[in-house]
Amino acid sequence: MNEKDKRLAEFCRKHGYDGVLIRRRSNIAWAADGADVHCDRGTPLGVASLLWTPQRKSVLTTNIEDARLAAEEFNGEWEINAEPWWTANGRPKGNFATDYPDDTIAELRFSLTPRELEQAKALGHDAADIMSRAMREICPGQTERDVAADMTAGFRRRDIFCPVLLVAADERIALYRHPIPTSKRIEKAALVVLCAQRRGLIVCISRMVHFGPLPADLRRRQDAVCRVDEALQEATRPGVRWCDALAAGIRAYEEAGFADEWKKHHQGGPLGYETRDFLVTPAETRVILPNQLIGWNPTITGTKSEDTTLSSGENLTVMPNWPLCGTRPDILCR
Repeated sequence: MNEKDKRLAEFCRKHGYDGVLIRRRSNIAWAADGADVHCDRGTPLGVASLLWTPQRKSVLTTNIEDARLAAEEFNGEWEINAEPWWTANGRPKGNFATDYPDDTIAELRFSLTPRELEQAKALGHDAADIMSRAMREICPGQTERDVAADMTAGFRRRDIFCPVLLVAADERIALYRHPIPTSKRIEKAALVVLCAQRRGLIVCISRMVHFGPLPADLRRRQDAVCRVDEALQEATRPGVRWCDALAAGIRAYEEAGFADEWKKHHQGGPLGYETRDFLVTPAETRVILPNQLIGWNPTITGTKSEDTTLSSGENLTVMPNWPLCGTRPDILCR
């Protein structure tokens, strides 16, 4: 058994199941080393399910999908079982756990395997490279949708999807925490927020560009949000409770003179095969795990700081030659 098989086997032993019916695309990608079963990205389910038992690994699908899945997505460990599309229901009988609608096996994903660590680092490198190049090419007069379109093309060329891609220009940066791209044209500044996904794994990044010198108030806010991010990063290590790491960030907000800003937007949390496995709140007592991906995203109205790190402290989305504010990425002034 590989590490994932061992985790699934222990889950079944602990809870008395014969196996697990895995329906969510995120968990399928995790269990089958990046297998992509999407057709419609608007649903958490795909065109196949997995039936995992200690003795057998099966892919349950239809005659529409079986040839492609066998050729392109699943290795020889997985047996393809296809039914006619008009009779298939994907619900085997037996004492099986399932991950839908409740994601009962989510925590099995949280600590990355060595292979996943390599894949996450490669994804982080590629995502940061694409975003760095794109941010340096943004020009006044472009629309937010122009920026999103250019970004999307760059990512797709490297087999990367963007399940989250937000772009805000000028006053929209301060008005909205989740700015869907619009036809608004950029004048002085642009903020881009994205989650990049390849073979199931996800990393997140936010960066901002400003044309001309930063206004004093924006400089003050950027300095403050970077200090908050530094406090969160320093507090985030394996064995620490999530609520305690968050508390360090909340204290940093207060010390920077922005005590209530943390209440205006979530501060992020762990990620991997979801854009966030859960959002960290002051009541979250679970502990940070070894080899866990972290996506803190503190915001102060008008600015934001976000990278993907490991619980060891390693930053996976570093952008060489990007300006820094302390140890965190600054606003790029052009």
